[in-house]
Amino acid sequence: MPKLGWQEHKTVYINWKDHHQKKPLAELLNRREVDAQVLESFQEPSVITLFHLGDHLVWPVMLAQKDLHFNVVLDRAVYLEAKGLLDQLLIKLAAYGHTPELLFSDDRALLLKIRSRIADGQHLLCFADGASGSGAIIKDERLPIRFLDGTLWLKKGIPFISHLFRMPVISLIPNKIGSIEQLQLYKTILPAEHEDRERYLLRCLQQLYGSLEKKIKNHPYLWECWAYMHQNGMLDKPIDNQNINCKVATIPVLWQDKMVVFDRLNYTVGME
Repeated sequence: MPKLGWQEHKTVYINWKDHHQKKPLAELLNRREVDAQVLESFQEPSVITLFHLGDHLVWPVMLAQKDLHFNVVLDRAVYLEAKGLLDQLLIKLAAYGHTPELLFSDDRALLLKIRSRIADGQHLLCFADGASGSGAIIKDERLPIRFLDGTLWLKKGIPFISHLFRMPVISLIPNKIGSIEQLQLYKTILPAEHEDRERYLLRCLQQLYGSLEKKIKNHPYLWECWAYMHQNGMLDKPIDNQNINCKVATIPVLWQDKMVVFDRLNYTVGME
C-alpha cells in the first residue's frame, strides 16, 4: 500500500490482530443482519462470494437462516487446515434444515457435481480470497488484476464456473450501519452474451476484487489475508513495478538470525 507510511504499519498490525480475534457466534448473530436486497438478488442459482473481513463465518449461518440453500467450493488444503472450525460450521448450518456439501476444487468430478446442484436450484458459496489462501502449486493458473496501485495474481475458478454455467456472481460485502454490521449486495456480475471467456475471467475478477479494494483501502486491518498473501502465489510476479530496485523501498531487518535487506514494495528479501 504505497500511500501508507512505514511508521503506520505497526498500528495497522495491532488493529488487524484485534479485529480478527475469534468471537462467540451467538454474540456475532446479535449484531449482524442481511440486507433485504441481498435475498432479492437470488433469482436463480448463483455463485455467492464473500471475503475474509473478520467474523466472516457468521454470514453463511445468517444466509442459511434465511432459507438459502448453498454448497461450498474450497481448496482441500484450506479444509484440512481449518477442519475443526469448518465441521463446527456445518453442524451449525444443519440446524436450519440444509447441510451444505463441501465441494473440493481438485475433485475431477467437480463440474459434474456443480451441474447437478444447479439443477436442484442450489447456490455455490465461495470465499473469493479463500481459493488463493492455499499454497501456490504448479497446476495453478493465475490472472493479473489491478489492486491498490499494484498487481495481484488470482486463480480463475469463480469466473470460470460463472461463464461455463452462465451463473451470476453475487458479490456480498458487510458494511456498518450504526451499531449493526449489515451484509449488502455490492455487485452482480454475469457474462454478457457471446462474451469471450478469457475476457470475462479478467473482468469478473477485476470487479470482484474492486469491492474488496474499496472496502480496505482506508482500513487495511479489515482484511485477514495480509498474513499470508506473500506466500500463496498472489504476489510472485512483480513485473509491473518500476521501483523494483528503489533504494528507498529497502530496509535492513533481522531475519533467521541474519541481517537481510527487505524490499517493502515487492515483499522480497535479499542478502546484504
